[in-house]
Amino acid sequence: MKLTLLHAEGLKLKRLCRLIPLIQGIILISMTALEWYLYFRQGPGGVYAGFAVMYMFLSFVFLLGITLLASIMAGTEHETRAWKQLLAMPVPKGSIYLAKLVWIFLLQLCTVVITVVGMCVIWVLYTNEPIPWKIMILQPLFVSLSSVPMMAIQLWLSTVFANQALPLALGIFGSVSSLFLARSSSPVIHLLPWSYPALSSPLIPGHMQWIGISLGVGLMLSILGTLMFTRREFE
Repeated sequence: MKLTLLHAEGLKLKRLCRLIPLIQGIILISMTALEWYLYFRQGPGGVYAGFAVMYMFLSFVFLLGITLLASIMAGTEHETRAWKQLLAMPVPKGSIYLAKLVWIFLLQLCTVVITVVGMCVIWVLYTNEPIPWKIMILQPLFVSLSSVPMMAIQLWLSTVFANQALPLALGIFGSVSSLFLARSSSPVIHLLPWSYPALSSPLIPGHMQWIGISLGVGLMLSILGTLMFTRREFE
């Protein structure tokens, strides 16, 4: 994939796409800080209970952001009927698809940075304890990495359907489901991609295996989505 193509896709991003990581970070930090302050700070975990509170919302916030980004990026091409013109450019069709996928990933990394910075500020305001940098960084980073399969799924759905109602509905349902799937005792349920973000938290034993599974599944789905995209005919 050429950097010029990646740059061109970045220039096409709507302002809302650039704001979504900030909105995600603000929502996640606000919900975590409020829940911790109101209900959890008096428990045995003290200020460290904030990471357990963050765990409750991470998968939902990240998957919802991915759903919106994929829908907006692909929906723009559908609304302007630009797919056919875009695919007529002298660049591989797969590169166009992958460029959009890379931008979703990069924007979610921005969410990670915003979340870490915001949580550090909250930590300094709440306590004099040293900042636990390892879990502060790894918790949102691992969730972002384990969300790659959902990035591939949502972008493919958003490119297939011109009406974004179905991709949005499935993405929102998956985001909400992620709050509960990882807590299931069924190993089969854990294999669903919506479970990966919650299972990848450093607070969960064996989380590294789920990150590896997520990246493997994400790569496979990305390749499959790219191949299907290159064979698709747009009006």
